[in-house]
Amino acid sequence: MAETRYPDFDVMAQADAWDPHTRAIVEKRLQPPAKPQFLTAAEVQALRAIAAHLLYEDRDDILAFVLSHIDGRLADPVGEAQRKEDAPPQAELVRRGLKALDAVARACYGHAFVDSSVEEQFAILAALQHGALEAVPEWDGVPQKELFKKLLGLSVEALASHPTIWSEIGYAGPAYPRGYYRIELGVTDPWEAKASAPPPTLRS
Repeated sequence: MAETRYPDFDVMAQADAWDPHTRAIVEKRLQPPAKPQFLTAAEVQALRAIAAHLLYEDRDDILAFVLSHIDGRLADPVGEAQRKEDAPPQAELVRRGLKALDAVARACYGHAFVDSSVEEQFAILAALQHGALEAVPEWDGVPQKELFKKLLGLSVEALASHPTIWSEIGYAGPAYPRGYYRIELGVTDPWEAKASAPPPTLRS
């Protein structure tokens, strides 16, 4: 399937159409993130490597935003909606999970997770997804599959809320207070992104 492209679309060009509260929230996402409230420097380093793999992303500003979002969620005393009965609260799950991943890397490769090669890190995360990592003591009380789902969920929700990503996927940002009025299938409002024609497919 050909990739949909939105050339030269900048969601921030729509900022004047948003209410002041919404505009302030979105604009803040483009500013340098605050210092971590929950994560240690070592945990930030490990999570950056993990998020880069899970999101297939290497831009420093995007990853910094993702890490700041995760840190804020883990530091927030508000509950996480739901979790499996055998899974600890998300802050504990991530902190203990990162220690376990580090222990696995040392057991399998002789060095910390962040010092592992890209291939080694990817292999660890692939096994984590299936709950098949080395049975080190640090896994006690830490469900592997739930850890993977939590890391992936937090990373994706952060990525999907960044204005740069909105521009790249053709999302024009909040529709209020102006709202949509062209609601027919395949029809877009004047302020929405317009996809360019996909490149021709070469046939042999």
